[in-house]
Order: sequence, then C-alpha cells, then structure tokens
Amino acid sequence: MSAMTALQCPAAIRDFFRHNHTPFYYVSTSTFNLLGADAWINNLTFINTIDSFDGQQPHIFVPDDALAHGLHGIEAANSYLLKHQAVADYLHKRGPDSAVLFLMFDEPTERLAHHLGLRICFPPAALRRYLDSKVTTTRLANRAGVPCVPNVLARVESYATLRRVAHALGPDVVVQLPYGDSGTTTFFISTEADFHP
Repeated sequence: MSAMTALQCPAAIRDFFRHNHTPFYYVSTSTFNLLGADAWINNLTFINTIDSFDGQQPHIFVPDDALAHGLHGIEAANSYLLKHQAVADYLHKRGPDSAVLFLMFDEPTERLAHHLGLRICFPPAALRRYLDSKVTTTRLANRAGVPCVPNVLARVESYATLRRVAHALGPDVVVQLPYGDSGTTTFFISTEADFHP
C-alpha cells in the first residue's frame, strides 16, 4: 500500500509521524510556530538562534555563539543558521536522509539546505514567493470565481493615479502592497495627506 493510500485519515497521519524515523529539523529563530509539534512528530528537532527553554527542552539545538538579535528577517536568520559551522557539525553527526521545515525561506536558504544534504518539505522558494504575492492570489481567486473584497489591481505612483484607478471604490480606500506583513504594507487612504505621510 502506498503512503498516499495509507494516509487518508487523521489517525493514519498521526501514526505515520509518531513512528517516523527520518530526522526532521525546524530551522527558525525560535520554536514558536511549531511549539509542541515534537510531541506528535518523532525525530523532530528545533534548530534555533534562541533557546526559549533555557536548556530544558531536549529537542532544541542552539549554537553556543548564535546571534539572538541583529538578523533582518526570518530568511536571513535561517540562512545564518544553515551557514553556522556548529549546525553543519550537528547535522553531520545525526546522519543523512534528513528533512527540513521553515516558516519562510528564500533561494539562498534553499541552496544552503541542499548543500547540507537536507530535503526541504515544501515546494521551491520561487513558487512560494510567486504565490505569496497578494496580487497573484487575488488574480487566481478572480479567475477561479472566488469572491474577493472589491478591488483594483494597478501600479500606483501618485495620489492622482490612485483616485483615477480606484474611483469606483469610493473615497476611502485600502492600499495593499504585494509582499510583506499586512501591518506594515497596508495603508488606509482618504486624502492626499494619507498618501504622502
């Protein structure tokens, strides 16, 4: 029976990961996004820049001299860890046929993981970046007939252009950039002063 056939219910998925022998590594600044997953996934180790458990969690590896701060972005932190000699030594001791998980990764991180012999448990970084664009996902939703908030997709370089392309949306608009966290790339605009803060 193939793995696809065997893993068609929650119990089979839980059993599969409980008896997993492949080393899985979650590389990130901390355990936060997969906290507790090591209780469900056998052979899962966290490789982090911060030890949130102060040495009390047996499934965490943090290099002794790891930078806890000063890394700009999740991808930069992941690449930093994969370039760290202590991480390479740790992975080498654990053996081949290992897989890696990331919250976010880019092409440089992808290359570093492959150089270390790690299989990435996601589609390629280029595809992730393509699908991460809010413009792309809006276009895909429109093509699939999935209802979206009323919107206009346009390049806007001035307040006059914004008013022209968004005239049907009313006087108050929300401008969303294609990439980035919504808290830093979402703008509520009612006046020209809002457009040029």
